[in-house]
Amino acid sequence: MSRRKKFSGVQLKALRKEAGYTQGELALRVGISRETVSAIENEKPETMNSIGVEVISKWWAVCRQKASEQTRESFFSTVMDYFGFNHT
Repeated sequence: MSRRKKFSGVQLKALRKEAGYTQGELALRVGISRETVSAIENEKPETMNSIGVEVISKWWAVCRQKASEQTRESFFSTVMDYFGFNHT
């Protein structure tokens, strides 16, 4: 059984903040509620277990242009780990 790395709400929160969005602004752009953004960032188990790749993809699409190179590399590494790809 493959063990995948989960997305970190803390990492997603840092990405949002680095991009300069409030929870409400990001929620509107991603198409989820501000409460869901908050639950993700606070790593509420029921939300983290149900978070879909589509939400992560939209979150990234909204924030990536304002993200630093280090943040982009870190996020890429997380995505590769999540899908079980080696990226050595």
